[in-house]
Order: sequence, then structure tokens, then C-alpha cells
Amino acid sequence: MSFESEKFLRSKPDFDKLSDYGFAAADGVYRFETVLPSGEFRAVIEIRPDGGVSGSVIDIDTLDEYNAFRSPDRTGEFVGRVREEYGGLLADIRQQCFVDMPFVFEQSNRIAQRVYDEFSERPDYPFATAPTYGVFRNISNKKWYGLIMNVTKDKLTKVPEDKNISVEILNLKAPSEKIHSLTDHKAVFPCYHMNKGSWLSVLLDDTADDDFIMELLRESKRLTDKASRRSGSFIIPSNPRYYDIAAEFAKSDHQVWKQGKGIKKGDTVYIYVGSPYSAILYRCTVTETDIPFEYTGEVKIDSLMKITITARYDKDKCPLSVMKKYGVTTVRGVRFMPESLEEFLRE
Repeated sequence: MSFESEKFLRSKPDFDKLSDYGFAAADGVYRFETVLPSGEFRAVIEIRPDGGVSGSVIDIDTLDEYNAFRSPDRTGEFVGRVREEYGGLLADIRQQCFVDMPFVFEQSNRIAQRVYDEFSERPDYPFATAPTYGVFRNISNKKWYGLIMNVTKDKLTKVPEDKNISVEILNLKAPSEKIHSLTDHKAVFPCYHMNKGSWLSVLLDDTADDDFIMELLRESKRLTDKASRRSGSFIIPSNPRYYDIAAEFAKSDHQVWKQGKGIKKGDTVYIYVGSPYSAILYRCTVTETDIPFEYTGEVKIDSLMKITITARYDKDKCPLSVMKKYGVTTVRGVRFMPESLEEFLRE
């Protein structure tokens, strides 16, 4: 990303204000020149019809272009002063002549505006390490129903050549029974970085039209309206001394497990693996319940359930010491998953 692009990220020009600032238009391109405060360099800024910004800093004496300030590795008083003066000019142009936009790509911003028009909800940006990721929350319960992320396209397509293509995607909830039929691997993909059993990723590059995406968003929001039931997510324990779950999941993503009270098909179970791990290591979706089972041992088991793994966690991601911060001090049997802990794991 260029020095100029970074300064004007998530904004678009108000072309009427460019003229008032001093930009001159020629063949649709707006051009502005000025001498930087030190008097040694002239800055030339050009803004294209698509809103893209480019610029150059030119030595007044030699007429050579000066680019040392563009490298963050270059330090020193002189290069720092040029970087500060030129960056200050760009910041002033942005403040005076540009309108802030919630996202980088056009379709992302159109969708964000339609969400606001229909639901009166603006995205928020909760991630300190990913400040461009915007979350749409159901205003009634603060649950997510959409997440716009900027990633490289290969994260969805799995095509190595796409690793240099930057895109924005929308993660949204969908009924588990519709996931397969909606996924076309052109506009709609298995969800990136979230539960593939209940979320989808939609490419926001106009491959899909806005009306189609909005219909998916409406359903996603409806699903969060229903998601207030606390029985949707559970923590279940696994004791490595009696059952090596890691070895079993290495063989297959599908396992049969004792069905806990209240667990239903479509629910999410997080598997807490005891010592020596003492951490949540897996997230699974319940794909089948009420499987008959006859057991003659001391522990009575009425029925089994089938689970499919949807995420694996490093043992340092959510050990018991972290779980205690969210109110989970021990896992001796099936228990509800606190919403705050689940949100931590999904983030």
C-alpha cells in the first residue's frame, strides 16, 4: 500500500470541495501543487475519478523526486521532517475534501448504508489488531450478524495466484441446512475464520448483487434474534486418561459422544480436555442426536450424539486460567458456554 493510499484509506473525495481547496481538473484528474513548509520540496497530488490518490515530492533545486520518506526504515531528522510535512498536507486534504467511509470497497460501503437505512445500525470496530474489521450487531442483544473483513482473496479461493489480491468479505450467519446450497465458490464461500457449520463468507466485489446480499443479511439478523436461547452452546469435558480425543480427531472430524441434557441438533459444543492440557481444544457442531445406546456399566447413558469438528485451538488459546476470567472455574460435566467466552474464542 502506498504512502498516499494509507492516508486516504476508507474515504472518498468530495470533488466539489477539491476545487475550493485549489485542485485543478484536467481530463477528469484533479491536480494540486504546493511547496512544503521547509521550502525545499514541492508536493504534487493527483486524484483520479475513481477516488484514487497518488503524489510525489520533488526537490526544488534538482527537480528529482524524493522518496526516502516512503520507507519506514529510513530515520533521521531530515527524512522525518519531510515525512511529517507531506503527511500533514495529505491529512489536511483528507479532512477538508474527503468523506470518511466505513470500508474500503464500494460494495462494502453500499451494504453498510443499506444496513443503516433498514436497521439503523452502524458497524463498530472492536479489534485493536484489526481496526478495519467492522461488526454489525443486533441492537436488541448485541449479537453479531455480520462481519466485514479485508483479506487476500486466496483465503477464500485457495488459489495461490490470488494471494496478492486484496478483497473485503462479509461473514454472516445462515441456517446449517442451507450452507451447502448457498455456497457456489464464486461469490459465496465456506466461512473464513469462523464456524463453517453456521456462517458463510460473501465476496464483496460485485460478483453477487446487493439485493441478494441484503437478503442473506436479513436472515442472519433473524437468526441472532433467535439466538438468545442459552442452550445453543455448551462446554463438555474429556478426560485423556480414559479417552484420547486428540488421537480420535486426528483420524476423523466426526465423533460419537454421550449426549448431554438439553443438547439439540445444530448446537455447538466446546470440548474441554483435562490434564495435561486443561484447556478448550475443539469446537464442534452437533449433527445428530438421540442415537440409541445400551450400556451396562455403572454410568447410565440413555443416548448418544454425533459431532463434527469445526475449529481446533492451541492449548495456550483457552486454558482454564483464561476460562476463569469468564466465570468458568471447572468443567466436571456438560455446562452452558458463557456468551463472552464464546465471543473470545470466535474472535
